[in-house]
Amino acid sequence: MQLEDKDEALKKALTSGNVSMIEELLNSGVNVESSFQFGWTPLMYAASVANVELVRILLDRGANASFDKDQYTVLMAACTARASEEQILKTVELLLSRNANPNVACRKQMTPLMYASREGHPQVVAVLVAYGSQINAQDENGYTALTWASRQGHKKVVLKLLELGADKILQTKDGKTAGEIAKNSKHSELFSLLSLTANPLHGKFQNLLKEEAIHKLLKAVPDAIRDHRVSIYIYSSYAAFGDLEVFLHGLGLEHITELLKEKDIALRQLLTMKKDDFTQIGITNTRDQQKILDAVKELQVEDVKFEELPEVMNLEFSGDEFLTFLLKLNRQCGHLTTAVQNIVSQLPTNSHKVVLEWGPPQSFTKVCEDLVCNVEDLSEEVSKLKDLMQKVN
Repeated sequence: MQLEDKDEALKKALTSGNVSMIEELLNSGVNVESSFQFGWTPLMYAASVANVELVRILLDRGANASFDKDQYTVLMAACTARASEEQILKTVELLLSRNANPNVACRKQMTPLMYASREGHPQVVAVLVAYGSQINAQDENGYTALTWASRQGHKKVVLKLLELGADKILQTKDGKTAGEIAKNSKHSELFSLLSLTANPLHGKFQNLLKEEAIHKLLKAVPDAIRDHRVSIYIYSSYAAFGDLEVFLHGLGLEHITELLKEKDIALRQLLTMKKDDFTQIGITNTRDQQKILDAVKELQVEDVKFEELPEVMNLEFSGDEFLTFLLKLNRQCGHLTTAVQNIVSQLPTNSHKVVLEWGPPQSFTKVCEDLVCNVEDLSEEVSKLKDLMQKVN
């Protein structure tokens, strides 16, 4: 058989998956790195259909596991194979075990991890990361593996990437986070997942519960909870940040948190800033600036001045001022009640979020118990105040 005939026979054997014929042809001298149409090698073709048995034979015969054609690698071909995830997983594992590089990028700067995420293969994603794939690498458009999974609506992949430490606040070149990409692609559940959680499966967040975070935010912006959107963000999320983090989290502006911390900008200071101030400290994205300005306008911040209470005891306040103070306290309590009611009404219809995202409930139960005690203490003190006012009358 002539060499050209042997190459043609090899093509047919690859197409049909005839392993014995392939071995026979290789034994007869056919080059394991033969170049077919578009410059593909036998290994590239075998990987593209996730034929793990054939991939192993070709590798054992000396095929290059790191081969690429125009920067498209054998590993990328395996990650995008039209086959079951089980077959793809076995093929990818085999290639990685033969030193295929998981961090080589194609001409569009996409890595095998991005391809696997785009195709929706969570097990493949886990293996690639285990072999050192850079989880937060970005392609030519600023997309990460998490961004691709979010765009395609692959929830299992998104959860796996978050578990492995993917950064959900990285932005694409046009300034969008993975959550915003999910929203634009009509994947509302993923948008909620990425917006309402701070990577709950990622180990570094396991011990960040701060029971006073919500109290701090309310003290800084007590009227925030009348904005339904902000209230849902604050009270639906299990993640307990400080006041600044909670405020930014609710607006989807987590990506500027570190910048503000570096500039030592507190929440109260942020709420007083104008556009020129934002630009001066490094917040140059006009969409981000407008989000903050809109939120401040909506919140209409009016602090309850707790330091005024001792002055009341010294009778330095007029009756009208004292009445105004009590009305503010009453309004704040009403806002708190409304916020809790919103969550109570949401939990039955979103119970899957509790199961998937929030983790063990013990810490939440403890905070609720403390809240009940504080409310009871407040009730007792207000009753004393009421009795005192009645005696004065």
